[in-house]
Amino acid sequence: MTFSTSCSTPSVRRGFTLVELLVVIAIIGTLVALLLPALSSARAAGNASASANNLSTFGRGFEVYAASHDGSYTSGAFDHFRDGDIRQNGWIADLIGVKVANPGKSLDPAHRNRVSDTVGDYTAAVTTNQANIAAGIAADRWPVGTAGATVSGSSHFGGAAQAKDLWDEGYNTNYATTWHFSRGDPSATSGFNAAGSKGLSDGDGPLSQNLVSQANTTAARIAVMAPGRASGLVDATAATALKSFTGSAIAKANDRMTSSFTDGMVVPFVDTALGGASGQFVHDLSAFYPLHQPKTQDGSGGFAPVLFADLHVEKVFDTASTGNAKAGDGYIGDKPGASSSYALDADMYQEASDLIWLKRLRNLQP
Repeated sequence: MTFSTSCSTPSVRRGFTLVELLVVIAIIGTLVALLLPALSSARAAGNASASANNLSTFGRGFEVYAASHDGSYTSGAFDHFRDGDIRQNGWIADLIGVKVANPGKSLDPAHRNRVSDTVGDYTAAVTTNQANIAAGIAADRWPVGTAGATVSGSSHFGGAAQAKDLWDEGYNTNYATTWHFSRGDPSATSGFNAAGSKGLSDGDGPLSQNLVSQANTTAARIAVMAPGRASGLVDATAATALKSFTGSAIAKANDRMTSSFTDGMVVPFVDTALGGASGQFVHDLSAFYPLHQPKTQDGSGGFAPVLFADLHVEKVFDTASTGNAKAGDGYIGDKPGASSSYALDADMYQEASDLIWLKRLRNLQP
């Protein structure tokens, strides 16, 4: 009997060669390079959508507030020294009071600056506006006998524990309101807000349904608010004070806070072809920040989502700079220059006024 045997050679598992690994890495790198712009674009679109949703929610809150306050959309600006105790006065107190929104938790997500300059004021970390407490503050906006030096800091709010509650309840924002919304028309017949104080007595507002009905424009052109531009600088001492007040590190040294509301009619515009006249002034919008989807690395050419008085939110683009209608400058309309002067030529005026009413809402009263 004959037996046959067969011998099989075991297979040898071969690994990737260096060349193959390099090819795979190159392919992955190419795919990542292709995907990153799409991811960045999607993130930017998401941030803009979230900001617009915040503004829409605020707008609904203003309508609710107006229904129980004789048609007034707000009690004033979010400005602790100029408008009074922020727990009782200003649009943030209004929204928290009607339980429609928590502004401090509804920030513009694309904005690197997360704290309002009003927070610096009421925490006594950066009291940039303290000198303005005497500028037209109504008597009922502060407790009787309250002195200017005692209206900020944790002691004014009942100690550190209650101060943290104030922060947690949402008394913060990185949106800026307009003069029209916070103050109405300037009370000074020249168009200037008196001495630049921006106090309550410098306007005849704030915005109301009655004021909108009398306006020389439609509610769809009366801007209410948009993301706010960077304002006061936080130093190391201020950062520590903010943390002590709020219980969290909300800002670090060299961060900036955001503006509370725009200036009044302080920008001269004399281009007669576009309706200007010698001595005429228009509203300053430099506190608005067109930070969404900028076209250049310096932040120019982006847009700001803006809430209007008819409650719609619209993108207002930065398209112009001085003498050049096609080059953005990082501002909508005027751009502050040296020594607090303003630059506003025809292109910059057109950029802002295409969508936003920049003049007085009503004709000057005799």
